[in-house]
Amino acid sequence: MNSSPFDQPLDRQHTGSIKWEKYADKDVIPMWVADMEFATAPEIIAALKDRLNHPILGYTCGTDSLARTVTEYLQQTHHWQIDPDWLVWLPGVVPGLSALTWMLEPDDQIMVFTPVYHPLLLIPEKFNQSRVDVPLVYTNNRWGIDFDVFEKSINKNCKMLFLCSPHNPMGTLFSADELQRVVEICSAYNIVVISDEIHCDLVLHNTLTHTTTGTVAGDNQSNVVTLMSPSKTFNLAGANCSFAVIPDAAYRKAYTEKCMYTLPVVPTLAYTAAEAAYQFGWHWHAELIEYLRGNLQTLRTEIDRLPGLSMDNPDATYLAWINTSELPVANAYEFFVHAGVGLSPGAQFGNADYQRLNFACSRVQLEEGIGRMRKAIEAL
Repeated sequence: MNSSPFDQPLDRQHTGSIKWEKYADKDVIPMWVADMEFATAPEIIAALKDRLNHPILGYTCGTDSLARTVTEYLQQTHHWQIDPDWLVWLPGVVPGLSALTWMLEPDDQIMVFTPVYHPLLLIPEKFNQSRVDVPLVYTNNRWGIDFDVFEKSINKNCKMLFLCSPHNPMGTLFSADELQRVVEICSAYNIVVISDEIHCDLVLHNTLTHTTTGTVAGDNQSNVVTLMSPSKTFNLAGANCSFAVIPDAAYRKAYTEKCMYTLPVVPTLAYTAAEAAYQFGWHWHAELIEYLRGNLQTLRTEIDRLPGLSMDNPDATYLAWINTSELPVANAYEFFVHAGVGLSPGAQFGNADYQRLNFACSRVQLEEGIGRMRKAIEAL
């Protein structure tokens, strides 16, 4: 069997890794925060080294070349034709999403499909906006939207929807019909759809594809703001370059003005990494997807053998949403930390019956993590 470059474990100790520093004093494998244990594509590293041949790292803007690269990527990969003027460069999807709350009035409310990536739950409160939660429903082995519940949850103060697509932590790929209906309902009630699509290029399903919300919005496209980044796709979480696609010129101008002097600028090298990723990173990405599919199969097979645990295959992302409700322990998160595996507690996403596991790591590390979980469960 040919070995994969993704099989190579990398030591991240003493690099300031948030993921590893959390358990620096413990024998715990960190499988929580969504960054990968894989070396970034060599073409991206080469581009960064080349940029460092110029000795000045001053304030930097997104270049016309980067804008062309991103618009070509959206057209070729997601069949979405945008105007480069729609792009707003941001130092991260979460900061960009947070800044969108500045577009609201004090009494306005933000809608969220739950459970969900926890910053989407926390941002409204941090910016003094109230939140309206709309629970996703589990039917036909899939988490989806109950549109009757969604529409009945809307009140006159609802002015924004935080949509996570593909969904984190469940890994659902919403269909084009679902997304079109979301946009139509929101447009009817004057609700702006904020579509967080940071995981859009991490599709693991063999037949499904990601649908960008803007491509199905039709005449309502101006009612959608899309947030994207190469950070998850190419393991560039620490290289803070993201972007918003905002078709409505007036909304884009107002948002840009509110971001000025409040959000930090995108770092020079982050622009370099982003452009290199979208230009040269796709061969690496294709190998990544195949490796993640293999990891998912390994994880799913082992979880199915463990009493008290169950999971469905995510359509996208490298995050497994594991049901631990049948496990006879008081706190599944603490139980697994004690066993030497650090997961993300489901409570922070809005459902304490689950734990989230990041399987973007070498097969050896994944099997070691699963083995520790198995040993702890067998000892109950």
